[in-house]
Amino acid sequence: MIDFHSHILPGIDDGSKSIKMSLDMLHDSFLQGVEIVVATPHLYLTDEKNIRSFIRKRDESFKVLKHAIAEDGRAFPEIRLGCELRILKSVSDVSLLRDLCIEGTNYILIEMPYKKWTMDYYDHFYALLLKGMRPIIAHIDRFMEHKKEFINLYSMDLIYQVNADAFIRYPVKYEIAKLFEHGAVHIIGSDMHDHQQRVSHMAKAKQAIIKGYGEDRWDYMHQNGINILNNDDILKINFAKKSFWETLKL
Repeated sequence: MIDFHSHILPGIDDGSKSIKMSLDMLHDSFLQGVEIVVATPHLYLTDEKNIRSFIRKRDESFKVLKHAIAEDGRAFPEIRLGCELRILKSVSDVSLLRDLCIEGTNYILIEMPYKKWTMDYYDHFYALLLKGMRPIIAHIDRFMEHKKEFINLYSMDLIYQVNADAFIRYPVKYEIAKLFEHGAVHIIGSDMHDHQQRVSHMAKAKQAIIKGYGEDRWDYMHQNGINILNNDDILKINFAKKSFWETLKL
């Protein structure tokens, strides 16, 4: 499994509070069958100085964690660096954005606001696409009330990430099922923040997906994960007969 959304770097955001917590989170993830975890600490984009400071703190945290992993002796997933970017200004003139992409790729994880999505966000996405980057919308399961916005975004070349617990949590699992059937669910992430409350449910999600949709659907998502890490195009398949727009009206 590949986990595309996690907060496992210690002391950098509202995720892991210590090296020990990070190690426990990662080891539990490995035991669930996760081979690669993308570390995506929060970043609220204000200016390039803000990006430089974030990258420095992220890299320092990762260096400390790598040293602890080497000394621990347990098995852990491989870690790739990225971020979870909340855009607070125009990105058209920001030159350091590529350094925020998932390591070795042009894919970047974007956190949407919980209030109404304004037209500014569509401009931000276009600016990212023009720069050659591929936006991934984080945890779309949290935005089921934004159906109109989903319709507007669906025509753009965006990728949708769903949190693992959405596939096992009522009632959102039924809303996600509608999007999943129409190829609007592409990759999965745990969004784990700690090792007690906001934990990884990757293994349970995989089991639920295979049981509910079939092993080929899990393979589809896993292949998309591989493609992203290889910086290739993802697969986008509509599994249903009705259109995406008809689904959102249900």
